[in-house]
Amino acid sequence: MNQFKLLLALALLGIVSTGYGLPDDGNQPITIESDFAESNQATGQTEYSGNVIMRQGSVSIEAEKVTIFYVESKVNRILSLGEPATYRHQPNIDESIVVAHGEIIEYLLGEDKINLQKNASLARNGTLVTGDIIVYDINKGTWKANGNNRSNQKRIQLVIPPSNLDNSATEQQESPE
Repeated sequence: MNQFKLLLALALLGIVSTGYGLPDDGNQPITIESDFAESNQATGQTEYSGNVIMRQGSVSIEAEKVTIFYVESKVNRILSLGEPATYRHQPNIDESIVVAHGEIIEYLLGEDKINLQKNASLARNGTLVTGDIIVYDINKGTWKANGNNRSNQKRIQLVIPPSNLDNSATEQQESPE
């Protein structure tokens, strides 16, 4: 009976962690490097500062300052600050790496969402979107972006790469007779 409960718990953990990146990312250890760290058990926060590099499987965060918020001894929010801070992950083995930048990156683990603020950018599958605020839903692979009339990034910008053209058909049409 105990083995059944263990297998069920592991299966549920696998389902919960699928939005986090590669299927095995949630089972990997988290490694953090920084120049300074401070933990406060009363507030449920741990703060890292000075060239912070955080990794778990294909997921990485690089920032000047990272604060990890815990609820019931589990990480539920990661706040990263930098000029810019960077978030990367590979959603699936057959997909390209998602790269996000912003002066503020808020990763909401329970919602599998990334909130990018101030000079934000998100690159996914060759498409680049920039704006003042970008909300990226990791599970759905969707995003929403806003500009800001009070900053340099007044409007959003979207760059979609050109499709691969069938050069053989073009060459046949242009060849002399």
